[in-house]
Amino acid sequence: MIFQVNFLPAKYGDSIWIEYGEAGNTKRILIDGGTSGTRKHIRELLDAVPGDKHFELIVVTHIDRDHLEGILSLLEEDTLDFSVGSIWFNGWHHLPDNDPVEPFGAVQGERLTAAILKHRLPWNTVFDGKAVMVRDGASLPEITLDGGMRICLLSPTAENLAELRNKWEKEVEKANLVPGFGLQEPQDDGIEPFGADEPDVDALFEEVFHEDEAAANGSSIAFLASYGGKSVLFAGDSFPGVILRSLNKLYEGKAPVDLVKLSHHASAHNTSPELIAKLDCKRFVISTNGSIYKHPSQVTVARVIRLQGPGTELIFNYKTAYNRCWDLPALKEKYEYVATFPQGEGIQVSI
Repeated sequence: MIFQVNFLPAKYGDSIWIEYGEAGNTKRILIDGGTSGTRKHIRELLDAVPGDKHFELIVVTHIDRDHLEGILSLLEEDTLDFSVGSIWFNGWHHLPDNDPVEPFGAVQGERLTAAILKHRLPWNTVFDGKAVMVRDGASLPEITLDGGMRICLLSPTAENLAELRNKWEKEVEKANLVPGFGLQEPQDDGIEPFGADEPDVDALFEEVFHEDEAAANGSSIAFLASYGGKSVLFAGDSFPGVILRSLNKLYEGKAPVDLVKLSHHASAHNTSPELIAKLDCKRFVISTNGSIYKHPSQVTVARVIRLQGPGTELIFNYKTAYNRCWDLPALKEKYEYVATFPQGEGIQVSI
């Protein structure tokens, strides 16, 4: 049985290549495409696939460029050398109160819509072409993919999507999705990064939590993926309150999960103490190289270490000036956690 998750080097974004199934019958899922430069890493993996190249599912969690651009550049090719069982993406016409025949705007974030339509990809088909979302008062949507992978949707809600509708153009532009921008990787601002000194985990743990309010992040698709008795929480950039409410629908007590991809690159506002405490999990992945936004937040990492306790494993897909502090022997010994870093860039995790 295969259940492997490859967290690609997506700069300060996310791109996650999943393989599952039996030997000789591998199935694939792609979650997000990172920034535009991530396309080459996706392409390398695609080129290595023997025979027919097929994704059971492609998920574009939300409109931020650090999640969307790599997939956008793949789908904007004239022809595709791979097939897709289903693509999940909430575009403008999926947002509440929009007329489905209303013309799309000119902002480049909607280029993905044009690419999906151009290649006639099966778009949100399991949701009858409507929004990928959880509904108040209803059971969480569960979908079983070919090969037995079970997906349980946790986010977003109709309320999250309605909030995005009110700010669609502003949020797309804030994500730097304007003509030509994606052709270059922005440069870091040169600010000296945190991480040179040993973090005060106990002091960080006492800081008050404030939840994210960005509409684009709130619209993020997040889900549990379960296969062969193992499960992974892919949190996208979602709000912790939404994820917690969904997990409370599924589990009266703690939620047993084998791996968690922390939301929004372990920012300070997307992983609450209450959400961490809900999880029965020892392995947490942080996907970012720290550029632009200086992630991960030390307070988020401190909360994970304190609340999950001895034996917790922090898994990074880069080793950077922003996260190397978590490899300090004295800190690991005191709090009895493990820090796993890649030899180069990107990391593959077996579930």
